[in-house]
Amino acid sequence: MNRLYGMKIGILLSLLSVPSINFAHHAWASIFDMSTVTEFQGEITRLMWRNPHVRFTIETAEGMLLDIETNSLSILRRMDVTPDLLAVGDLVSVAGNLARNGDNEMWINNILLSDGRELVTRPGIAPHWSDEHLGSGEYWLAGADGNAGSSTEDLGLFRVWSTRFNGPGRYMFLDKYPFTEIAETAVGTFNPLLERPLAECAPKGMPWIMQQPYPVEFTRDQDKIFFHIEEYDLVRTIYMNRTTNENASHSLLGYSVGRWEGEDLVVSTRSVDWPYFNATGIPQSREATYIERFALSNDGNELNYTITVTDPINFTEPVTLNKQWVWKPGETVEPYECTNY
Repeated sequence: MNRLYGMKIGILLSLLSVPSINFAHHAWASIFDMSTVTEFQGEITRLMWRNPHVRFTIETAEGMLLDIETNSLSILRRMDVTPDLLAVGDLVSVAGNLARNGDNEMWINNILLSDGRELVTRPGIAPHWSDEHLGSGEYWLAGADGNAGSSTEDLGLFRVWSTRFNGPGRYMFLDKYPFTEIAETAVGTFNPLLERPLAECAPKGMPWIMQQPYPVEFTRDQDKIFFHIEEYDLVRTIYMNRTTNENASHSLLGYSVGRWEGEDLVVSTRSVDWPYFNATGIPQSREATYIERFALSNDGNELNYTITVTDPINFTEPVTLNKQWVWKPGETVEPYECTNY
């Protein structure tokens, strides 16, 4: 029996005994077996270099087709990973995590290219085959680089802000929540293998969308502030100088009213029509309301974000989450252009 084929059979059999896990930050851990790394080699037969994730299919020497998924174009672009590195017809090796349900699908962070160079596709991941690799994680792992000792407070809120893969507020969700009985039941029966809320390029709603890792930008026009979100090309509108409209139509991002408290922007949001609080299947009711605060650091190089969520159907008390963006001069919000594979 071929070594790789036998490895796949063994891994798939072991998946039958993998217990259900409590994933704190991302649903991929329940879709792919992150505890075991498997290698395959094959020829690329199909390739999509687009958001939401770069995907390709390889055909092994045994004729097995394996669908490969890795990080988004938005992440790879800022790792200096370019689309000319992969092409249909290339013979590559991949190292990653097989699907828990036994499908021929795999999540990977490491690719061995046909010319022998290794490509790492996630910031902070070690190379698998060699000490040297393509794909820089510097952008995502750095803080407000280039700004040490300088103040950008005079630039204010209205600029592009970047996230990072480490540091305070990278993951704004919590490990434990004050669930009601309704929420406890919903979380216990949530199956991410069946209920994929982001399938078919469906965008996230509030507050989950605020976790997205790509740059965001504040702009304004008279009595409106616009919060541009790279993921899914979404724009939140924040209405200034008016009271909350309790009769506003429900929508993906809700209805937001803002006010200034000194230099801080405080936003009240309601009328959100999005059934999930985050990737772990926590439900969200149409009665949920949100209070957000965007506050500059003293030197203006960081933007601290706090959101307090009140949902009497699913939480026994308000839940407060935190996130932080950093100022990276020259960054822009790029088109997302989500495409199905």
